[in-house]
Amino acid sequence: MASVKRPALALTLPLVLGLVGCTEGDDHDGFSSEEWKVIQSLQPLATPAPRNPYNHRDQDPAVVKFAQKVFFETEYADAITVDGNPQGKKGDAGKISCATCHDPKGYFVDTRIDPATNSRYATSPALGTPGRRTTPGFLNDGYQIWAGWTGRHDSLMMHGTGVSVFVSNQLTLAHFIYKKYKDEYNSLFPDHPLDNALDPMAPDAARFPPVGKPKANAMAPDGPFEKLTPADQHFIFQFMYNMGRLWDTYPRALVTHDSPFETYAKGDFTALSPQEKRGLKLFIGKAACNDCHNGPALTDAGFHNIGVPQPGAPDLGRMADLATTRANIYNGAGEFSDDPEAGRKKLDEMPPINEAMNGVFRTPTLLNIAETYPYFHTGQVRTLDEVVAHYNRGGSDTNFSGTKDPKIRPLGLTDNEQADLVAFLKTLTGVVDPDLAKDIRPPAAPAPAM
Repeated sequence: MASVKRPALALTLPLVLGLVGCTEGDDHDGFSSEEWKVIQSLQPLATPAPRNPYNHRDQDPAVVKFAQKVFFETEYADAITVDGNPQGKKGDAGKISCATCHDPKGYFVDTRIDPATNSRYATSPALGTPGRRTTPGFLNDGYQIWAGWTGRHDSLMMHGTGVSVFVSNQLTLAHFIYKKYKDEYNSLFPDHPLDNALDPMAPDAARFPPVGKPKANAMAPDGPFEKLTPADQHFIFQFMYNMGRLWDTYPRALVTHDSPFETYAKGDFTALSPQEKRGLKLFIGKAACNDCHNGPALTDAGFHNIGVPQPGAPDLGRMADLATTRANIYNGAGEFSDDPEAGRKKLDEMPPINEAMNGVFRTPTLLNIAETYPYFHTGQVRTLDEVVAHYNRGGSDTNFSGTKDPKIRPLGLTDNEQADLVAFLKTLTGVVDPDLAKDIRPPAAPAPAM
């Protein structure tokens, strides 16, 4: 894991006395009182993440531990479908886990090297070829209001039901959890225990085939899932919702405190260098980064078109993706939600799909930004210098979908100012709890007795 500049262990006595005696008119390490108020408002993680009303287990440490085990599991992964995958050859099964694309040793992003570019993958390959969007971050995700690059999921809960089977399918996952984690799952979700027909030796085992998932659309032919009884389909839907709870609860525990900037915002003026302080002044001033990167996770939790060139076909972003949000059975208004009324209210407040959403993507957190490259939804940008240069020129004028946000305009930063801003961005790296990043899964499940 990359080293993090640690804050000073203690304030010097003069500094302590200076802080105690601060008044409204005092200078704050070269910042005005108004600037210092802004800086304090940006203190990372100063307030806890909002609770998820759709998941009453969102802070349950037992769910966190269960999710941490499943996060590292590869046993249930389907076969790799293409040659050239770094995890194995085509046809290899049981090679991919959540940790493959969210490396706990690398701030939970995909740190694998793409042999074609000799650098990190722009977009991560799981079982098949890479997609068109980069792997989103995983740390401090509890501060998201809408999940994913376009907010197509109304919470991490809904998002989690999809990523639970990113490398497999619903029936295979249910069989795997039954085989290896039945007792733990049942103790966590006693109101919805696993069906004993998932045991391959059960007399009614044929109820649940080993492989199957809901068909992609109404026009597709029925598969094994559609041949389940309505009651058994409902059981699998409830099971998947509970798996979604894992990927809501685990990220909420992964907060990264103790960045140098957090220490500085708390009043330790020794935590940043002169160059980093100049970058901070630009961040809240000339560069106006805090217009969109604000709050406890340094994101406005909103969506903007920042003029990022899109390789290949145009990506319509939020305008295209929101079409599925209301229809998803796992949204906050659905029958499996712990608070459907709150879910309906949130969906009712969602604006109708319109052209202004074309090419619009979520404002990512800046916490740990120096370690979570590549950048933007395309993953084509590799360094913070390139990111700052993009904003300094006012984004691209071509090769992106939609209309740029009016805030994206040339900034007029000099080369030295751009370097200062990059230096400040590097102070936003916090510390990952090593206990939550460990592979704690038990040994592989034994084969069933014959």
